[in-house]
Amino acid sequence: MPNVALKPFTDASSFRRVAAMAWDKPSDPSIYGTMHLPAEALNTWLEAKRAAGEKLTVTHAVARAVALSLAEHRDLNAMVRFGKLYLRDDVDVFVQVAIPSEEHVGKTDLSGVVIRNADQKTTATLAEEIRAGARRIRRNEDAEFRRTKQQADRIPTFLYRWLLKLVEFLQYVLNVDTSFLGAPRDPFGSAMVTSLGMHGVQIAYAPFFPLARCPMIVLVGALADAPAVVDGELAVQKQLTLSATFDHRIVDGFHAATLASTLLGYLAEPERLDA
Repeated sequence: MPNVALKPFTDASSFRRVAAMAWDKPSDPSIYGTMHLPAEALNTWLEAKRAAGEKLTVTHAVARAVALSLAEHRDLNAMVRFGKLYLRDDVDVFVQVAIPSEEHVGKTDLSGVVIRNADQKTTATLAEEIRAGARRIRRNEDAEFRRTKQQADRIPTFLYRWLLKLVEFLQYVLNVDTSFLGAPRDPFGSAMVTSLGMHGVQIAYAPFFPLARCPMIVLVGALADAPAVVDGELAVQKQLTLSATFDHRIVDGFHAATLASTLLGYLAEPERLDA
């Protein structure tokens, strides 16, 4: 008795025959989700903060909310080593930073700032660390980014690929601090936050960087007016769209929904971000 009753599919289309040879079997554990949330309270809170001199953005608020949510759900602040789950002690959030090029769009670079213990800092402190880190990177004053960029430009591609794999093996498999090699310690932290809202994009999904070991990436969409039903009446309401990529080895659908509910609670009552 065979495991599955099968027979050859002899009349498949040419595309199906090519596709069957072109792709390997699925092995990517990523799952994706999008959440639209009312943002009137968040928008009002941000405007009040800016009026008081605090330069806060939606991305800053989301990064802080992600950190607090992970601090509440410690079981999701994890990574995989040797095929087993390990919990992180700290909640560090990586916020991506774009470095525009004056030459052409293809030379726009990408880096980021890691906020250590982001769950223990106010939103204003987190925002200032992000701004300071972004300034250093864009002015080419960040030693780690400058060193990485120089290595990528000088070392042959095939050698650099193996060098990156070696650093990953040392950092996350053997759990060795690689500062002595010039590689930053745990450069991506517990979660990644990136934003395309400033470009008007509402929904998009970011891929996991192969050398990172964080279980989630949150992409912040545009804060925009959207139709909504408020107290049984159709109205126009500020709405924020968050899209996320999760590592299914750590986060399943139930976990993602629980985390999303906690995140929504912080953004619906943004004064809690600094509680």
